[in-house]
Amino acid sequence: MPYRLYVPENYNPNTSYPLVLFLHGGGERGNDNEKQLMANDGAVIWAAPENQAKHPSFILAPQSRNVPDGGFTITRDVNNIVNLSRVFEVSEDLKMAYEVLQHVRGEYNIDPNRLYSTGVSQGGFGTFNMNMEHPDTFAAMVPIAGGADPAKAHLIKHVPIWAFHAKDDSVIPVSYSRNIIDAIKSNGGEPIYTEYKSKMNYDHASWIPAYENEKMIEWVFQQVKSSN
Repeated sequence: MPYRLYVPENYNPNTSYPLVLFLHGGGERGNDNEKQLMANDGAVIWAAPENQAKHPSFILAPQSRNVPDGGFTITRDVNNIVNLSRVFEVSEDLKMAYEVLQHVRGEYNIDPNRLYSTGVSQGGFGTFNMNMEHPDTFAAMVPIAGGADPAKAHLIKHVPIWAFHAKDDSVIPVSYSRNIIDAIKSNGGEPIYTEYKSKMNYDHASWIPAYENEKMIEWVFQQVKSSN
């Protein structure tokens, strides 16, 4: 699996650093190892000088396969047409992304209590699913324009979550985020949820304002998983 890794400037192997895992959307599938960086700010915003100055951190951005069942969840049928019937499945690419994460953790001094995950669209579903598969790995998650199986909400009720979606999303209906957020709350969780109004005209691209939200970025780095 191709991936890009940002290593903090003046990396000191004797110091442990946080890591942000970014999972891209369906349009960035492939093997060029570029589209996951160029399509939006989901990966690069964390490496911006102003953010690195305050929060030196690694950023990991793997790239999934460009095949019908490729992606960090499965949103297409055999004809490569959008079909949301399998979005709650854990895809093979998501499993591989987790293996890439473990490889990087083995290569560098990364703080196990400051691992963060975020993703958009397919990667938004993937962010939920990876946390459900590995509920004790991440200190916080920021899924955007995604969703998850409400029946599994209890698995991540303890994870700090800030989710985003646009009300007028024409690709992934906003109900996917609403349903999982409501289910997490029903299980005792306290997720943060931001929904952009239709008049703001973000449609599927709710990641644009989400990643411009400086409060969200600061919130992410404030989260530290208990080592207990």
